[in-house]
Amino acid sequence: MRQKICKEIADEAVAALLEEVELTPKPGLVDMRNNGSHLDLNIPMMRESAICLHDTFYKMADLHYDKSPTVLLREQFGAIGRIGEKRMYAVTNGVNTHKGAIWSIGLLCTAIARRKGDISFPQVLDDAAELAKLTDRLIPVQQTNGGNVKKKYGMPGAREEAQSGFPHIKNFSYPTYKKMRETRTSTVAKLLTLLALVSNLNDTCLAHRGGLEALDYAQKEAGKAIQNFSDEALFRLDDEFIKRWISPGGSADLLAATFFISNWISKNQRSVRYGEVDLYICGKSTHSM
Repeated sequence: MRQKICKEIADEAVAALLEEVELTPKPGLVDMRNNGSHLDLNIPMMRESAICLHDTFYKMADLHYDKSPTVLLREQFGAIGRIGEKRMYAVTNGVNTHKGAIWSIGLLCTAIARRKGDISFPQVLDDAAELAKLTDRLIPVQQTNGGNVKKKYGMPGAREEAQSGFPHIKNFSYPTYKKMRETRTSTVAKLLTLLALVSNLNDTCLAHRGGLEALDYAQKEAGKAIQNFSDEALFRLDDEFIKRWISPGGSADLLAATFFISNWISKNQRSVRYGEVDLYICGKSTHSM
């Protein structure tokens, strides 16, 4: 049962990453329409990156199965994540595709495994935060874009988001996604959920690219797009984000995390097995059922 649940957790984690990248149109982000504000990213690379992380997510889940967080587990989680990053960079030739997702989605994998798959919302976020708050004494000293933004603007990033219990998932993306799916198509619900994140999150990816001016612009324009939603409005916003060379990468990570939680909680009610994408990694998994 442990192996089965941990494999399903990893399957769902990868499915959520694929579901996020294939959602179209996403302003400034890689999707089926274009590569967004990125010269070094594309759909095939993002797919391969997501698939290569299956083993990382499996090991994170397996490590925490039926266990409460400890400092030792936090450090072991960090070590697995850093190995996963190296695997990602090997697949992408050094391009950062999913570093933020390894952290956020990985924490959620541990939270689901801790409860042996039996989770509820928002408890799963609180469980993930409990692990995120613990100290990892083995973290190497390194400069990151998020760290630079935090130092320059005093803005919290992905680490603080997780340690606070993912407030933007709890208060914005998950409630929006749940509500919109009742009255809108699946794609529209997902796009409105992304806009809810962009309009409310202090996205360090936006601030890194264009400073506080770009962040303020993106938040305001995303809010307008929610009020006057249409494909044409999103196409225009995508073109404008690309023109300004800004990309809400932090929002994209939280969007995938939202899909992950929603898909796991509702998986027994779906007609498809894993997520809402064609998850072609199942046959490649090294973990038998």
